[in-house]
Amino acid sequence: MNSAMQTITQTTAAPATVKTVLVVDDFASVCFYHVNLLRQTGYQCLEAHDGHEAFDKLRQQRVDLILLDMIMPKMSGEEFIRRIRALHEYANIPLLVITSEAVKDSIRQFAGDGPLGFALKPVIPSTLLEAVRKLLG
Repeated sequence: MNSAMQTITQTTAAPATVKTVLVVDDFASVCFYHVNLLRQTGYQCLEAHDGHEAFDKLRQQRVDLILLDMIMPKMSGEEFIRRIRALHEYANIPLLVITSEAVKDSIRQFAGDGPLGFALKPVIPSTLLEAVRKLLG
């Protein structure tokens, strides 16, 4: 484990009750990084590598938060957000979108009223964990 990861895990308290985060990213290495960071700080994680797989996971298990990359094949992050916000049973799941500063406003326009947060690229571990905690309350 690298020293930055050790510092984060040593200074971050685990959540009081175990929360489940669905990490959706088409890059396996990015998914692996986010999942490991979240697991080391006490979260349960599921992985999906595109929007279709994410919906399959949602049908199988309830999640408390979705960590979502915007640029993916098969189903873009935008299409995923539009679909999830249109489905009553999933509309209020908090979304943490990994994106650039330039597109935050456009995402807000189509993301609807559900809980929404952003982690800007490049993602800094402490910033990501703080955004997760904020959305999960």
